Amino acid sequence: MFEEILGQERIKGILTGSILKNQVSHAYLFTGPRGIGKTYFARAFARALLCTAPAARRPCGMCDACIRLAEGTYPDFITVAPAEGTRSIKITQIRELIRQISAKTYDGNARVCLITHGEAMTVQAQNALLKSLEEPEPGNVFMITAENSEKILPTIRSRCQMLVLEPASPEDIGRLLALKGCDGSRRETIVAQSGGLPGRAMAMMTHQEDETIKNEVFETICAILNHNGFPIFHLAEGLGKEKDGGLTAAEDLILELTGVMEAFVLSGDDGIPEGNRWLRKVRPQVDPHWVSAATEIVFELTRRLGTNANPRMQWEAALFKILALQENNL
Repeated sequence: MFEEILGQERIKGILTGSILKNQVSHAYLFTGPRGIGKTYFARAFARALLCTAPAARRPCGMCDACIRLAEGTYPDFITVAPAEGTRSIKITQIRELIRQISAKTYDGNARVCLITHGEAMTVQAQNALLKSLEEPEPGNVFMITAENSEKILPTIRSRCQMLVLEPASPEDIGRLLALKGCDGSRRETIVAQSGGLPGRAMAMMTHQEDETIKNEVFETICAILNHNGFPIFHLAEGLGKEKDGGLTAAEDLILELTGVMEAFVLSGDDGIPEGNRWLRKVRPQVDPHWVSAATEIVFELTRRLGTNANPRMQWEAALFKILALQENNL
């Protein structure tokens, strides 16, 4: 039923069982880091729910529901996301959703309401949604995706079945990349740097500019370690122009810093892989306390980048805090 989903065997088992036993919950909350496949998984679940074939053969790909879902024209699959050019889901969007689900379904079967980036719902929007979760209309199934479930009101969380997605194994990421034609050392590099996130692996394969950004971040960190803060302005200006790119760069920086910390704990110099520039060049200039403090700064940066704060200013502030760590010899 979920053959196209990498890993996630536990969750696949839960959702498959709910369909086969006709015990589908009225609301699900898919959580996990960006790039792990929350929305992809939710859409696959929606296809299985809305397909009209016998449960064991869903999704069949041939019924009217499957065909119209593929075309994006199925009326009983409703999606809500932050409007273009905005960062929040407003109460007016949720009220419109509630209006839509008050009508009868297209074919008398289930209706799926998918809310992506659920943490972007304003408090007012979440409160407006709450009544529909407390007193669900028969046949309506809500699916919410969120990177940080703590930004979802406890009253919403308590009425959803929580599904926490786990990173895919290196083997699964490697197989995915191989299917997409990515082989050799390039594939090995992406597997090592993807953090088990299929979306990130695909982005790394298809967007060469990600490598350029990583190089700029690396060079800026090296400059900071040499007490040079001038490159901070240029990097922050570039990363501040595009929210998603800046957030990806921050997440990648956390992964690299985590790798440096693991090297302190798990291996000596002989254990550093050849060609791992972060470990070869950065590790000798820092200590575990510095890495831990820098990682906390970047974690806070990712949180702030998820708000309406100015991305350029947030990057500048974070990088200057890291520079201060070096200046203070922490």
